[in-house]
Amino acid sequence: MNAALVTIAVGERHRGLFDLHCRASFEAYARRYGYAPRVFTDLLAPLPGKSPSWQKLFLLQHPELRGFNRIIFLDADIVIHPAAPDILADLPAGRLGFVPEIPAPGTTPADWHRAHGVPPHDVIVQGGVLCLEPGHHDILTAALPYPETPIYEMPALSHVVGESGLGHPLDPRFNALVPPLLGQALGSWMVDNKWIKETLWQTHYPPFRRALRRIVDQNWFLHAAGAKRDLARIAAMLDSRAA
Repeated sequence: MNAALVTIAVGERHRGLFDLHCRASFEAYARRYGYAPRVFTDLLAPLPGKSPSWQKLFLLQHPELRGFNRIIFLDADIVIHPAAPDILADLPAGRLGFVPEIPAPGTTPADWHRAHGVPPHDVIVQGGVLCLEPGHHDILTAALPYPETPIYEMPALSHVVGESGLGHPLDPRFNALVPPLLGQALGSWMVDNKWIKETLWQTHYPPFRRALRRIVDQNWFLHAAGAKRDLARIAAMLDSRAA
């Protein structure tokens, strides 16, 4: 299989965090399964008024990715567990792989789509991990006209993937969002307030450390989702176990 493992880390801060915490596991995973690693550190195309998160929608037209049959995109704040299996092993040809996001308690995916101004669908596409093929180009670019949102391109992407009928849900362990998983384990009051969260970690609060260890042990692609201190903790935890 001719596949590339790709991320986009634009800006000094994001490049630095990726290099420090994520690059080693990213490259090791690529070697293990024979993927070509590609790290883009510049914007792929101009898109005024929109976050760099939208840049993933241009991946399938990038010259460096021509010739690959499959492209695995990861956000640049994901640490890969050394025991992670091949994400493409059970993905049917022609399908666009993603991990569904779970809506807030008491709501449905259709409610989530309506709340973000797009037509309802029965699955939410979490855009941090995507398994793509060249034929998905038109799906991605169909999201570009939609407006910016507080969660960037995700409502637009979720809508266009739902409309395509080609989405394929992956095992949730391939995109484990660490902050909400910690919130479920500990209570949101412990993790939503950065000062409380950091104090609990620095004072070695046992439930916090046990919860994070359990999340790290039970998942494959550990997504910090912008929480840079969680990113450092995850990487350090995996490094200590490898030593």
